[in-house]
Amino acid sequence: MANTRITAAELPTDLAGTDLLIDVRAPKGRAENGEIAGAIILPKPLVSQIFSGAFASVPKDARIVVFCGSVNGSGPVVETLTGLGFTNVADVDGGFAALKERGIA
Repeated sequence: MANTRITAAELPTDLAGTDLLIDVRAPKGRAENGEIAGAIILPKPLVSQIFSGAFASVPKDARIVVFCGSVNGSGPVVETLTGLGFTNVADVDGGFAALKERGIA
């Protein structure tokens, strides 16, 4: 997977092959709509700092899938991670709602 937008249907429901699933939704969105077990919750403004610090050991070719409540939230995070040198990053078209519909949430 290159840096791209994917559909929820492209992900296996058990998320096999995904190294990191990152939820960048606001706390209110998670409280109102639920969470996905195993997803790492990161505030969008801190993604660069976190991946340069605490997550610095994540391999640059790790499969990273980012989702938000909309692609407007996850798309910029993909751009940030790509700018940090990650080569296998995607965001989910339709965000959390599409994952939930797919049975992942």
